[in-house]
Amino acid sequence: MEVSFEKAFSLIDGRLSTGMDDVYEMLNFVSGESLMTHQLPHAMEKVRSVNPKWFSDGVNTLSAIKEKVGTNDFKALIAYIKENPPENIVLSKI
Repeated sequence: MEVSFEKAFSLIDGRLSTGMDDVYEMLNFVSGESLMTHQLPHAMEKVRSVNPKWFSDGVNTLSAIKEKVGTNDFKALIAYIKENPPENIVLSKI
């Protein structure tokens, strides 16, 4: 499943950059399950612990963006990402 970096930001950073339906869609895909609300935190813990390449690459890309922007401010980061979209993220199952 291929998603924009802005969409994947919600999983990579933990701050909601897209609708919750997108978060469910991405986590359902990577987990291979149909998750309920109370299962989302556990699914994210699993993603972090497995640390698939798409996730670690996304974290590295976000770190580079934070360095360029010079802040961790959500609005500033999203504005930069919208103006300079990184490559899409290709999610894989964990």
